[in-house]
Amino acid sequence: MTLDFPRTNARLEFYVQKVLDFSSRYNYSNSCYYAPTNLIGEYEKYPAYGDFPEAYCLRYYGNWRKKSESFQINYRPQDYDCLGAEDYVTVQFEGAVVPKDICVYEIYNPGAVVRIWGKLLCKTQRPWVLLWEGEPEVHPKQSRKFHPQIRQINYLINTVRLEFNQTHLDYHYAVEAVLLGGQQPTSILETSIMSLGLLNSIKVLQPEDDSGDKVCQIEPNKLDFFTHLPNEVILHIFQYLDLKSLSRCARVSIRWNEVSADALLYQNINLKPYWYMVNCDTLTYFLEKCKTLKKLDLSWCGNDIDDFCQFVAMIIRANTNTLTHLSLGNCKFLNTEIISELSSCTELVDLRLRNTNWSLHLNYNLEKFNKLVSLDITSSDIEDADLIAVLKANPHLKILILDLCERLQRLDHVVQTVAMYNKNISTWSSWKTLSLTAEGVRRFGSCPNIKELDLGWCLINKDPGNCLHFIAEGCPQLRRLILSEWRGLNDNLVAPVIMSCKELTQLDFLGIKNITGEICEKALLFLPKLRLLDISYCDSINQDEVNIWKQLYPHIKIQKNY
Repeated sequence: MTLDFPRTNARLEFYVQKVLDFSSRYNYSNSCYYAPTNLIGEYEKYPAYGDFPEAYCLRYYGNWRKKSESFQINYRPQDYDCLGAEDYVTVQFEGAVVPKDICVYEIYNPGAVVRIWGKLLCKTQRPWVLLWEGEPEVHPKQSRKFHPQIRQINYLINTVRLEFNQTHLDYHYAVEAVLLGGQQPTSILETSIMSLGLLNSIKVLQPEDDSGDKVCQIEPNKLDFFTHLPNEVILHIFQYLDLKSLSRCARVSIRWNEVSADALLYQNINLKPYWYMVNCDTLTYFLEKCKTLKKLDLSWCGNDIDDFCQFVAMIIRANTNTLTHLSLGNCKFLNTEIISELSSCTELVDLRLRNTNWSLHLNYNLEKFNKLVSLDITSSDIEDADLIAVLKANPHLKILILDLCERLQRLDHVVQTVAMYNKNISTWSSWKTLSLTAEGVRRFGSCPNIKELDLGWCLINKDPGNCLHFIAEGCPQLRRLILSEWRGLNDNLVAPVIMSCKELTQLDFLGIKNITGEICEKALLFLPKLRLLDISYCDSINQDEVNIWKQLYPHIKIQKNY
């Protein structure tokens, strides 16, 4: 029996009161420009269209990041997100309503929203319900009030999560406000019933909810070909299945259950696409099967679940001798227990702790790592001494991501350590870090294997001197160079890189006022592999020049926003 509202009550509308979580930000921690917190309150710029710092802006756009060596390849390709969600933001509203409408005010390059989730106020093992999903859209260059038709449910929510896929966009995506509209209960009794989740019998765990799956039955007169296959062949077939399909196979028969429990099928686990349904029971289920776990991705998982960290620590503890890849992106549950267990995983080659907001200290023996090839600690509170100790212990390190690590006060010393101890370094990213100087940049000239350098916003108010000359001489394999907001640069200081680094495919001069069209023409002419040139907000370059270049070099994406 399904209970419904006995009468229609007044519609209420709320704008965002608080930003709870996010996977991407363009701002420094002490800056409100482009910050997630700009989603709070009613819109002010809409219906204007443009790059407004008062909006929330995602950092990445297009497929350029996927072409980088540092891009994380899916640990388990069978488990993928069909809509390609790359980022999310979770917001809370002042009041709880039965949702009827959700409006997203997109004011720059709209079309990135692919999912809208609502979090049920009633207590349940799976609190998140999918309200809407759809393919990313190509939309005209104008603001829009994105107002999709959401699923109608009779549950109270006051928290909404938006997921984004901005890979199809040609520049940054920005949203200014989110509106939640709906109805509230008209009586105390109705409120109590809804708080217990008793008002509606609809299936809300969408998508991927397999609670209603029918048991596979084979008709008596039909031949079951699998009965004639050896277990080794069935096991090989099962290797192509995603984790959800494997769990279904385990319910078909005793034999399939035994084969589907083989540890070989669970050497690589990616639970990020299933973040909304992962709980402690999920980890217990895999703990029994993961006997030789090598790669584990728990990004986005477990942030709303009590004791989740204990079960993560158990999985790590059970696989300390085999675990080689671990990704805990946006996992706010990371604590001392997990870090302590990590210090025993001496086989780790790939460690990603992006946006975990956790400080890595030597008293947890992270210097025990000596096989790291890739380390991503974006937006962490790591300090110089701890990072330097890790670098000295890992001579094979190739990829180092330090974006938004604002507590690093001696980056010049860190670069010097890399040049001395990490001879294989190929990717360095310290986007929007604060302590790098021209002297530190010069030391990259002692890293001949460097292919990617993201130094965006690092020398925003510092004199770069001739530091690029050292990079031009010492980094012949350089393919990607990000120099956003190096305001002291000019044509003469950039010229050595353009004349020497012939492997360059991406070049970013965003916000450099003194760069002129002359040096850009040299880059377009003398860099045969160039595919992206970002000269946005370079005031000395006029649009007429850009239009001519786009006709002469159609194979190069020339980004010019103003």
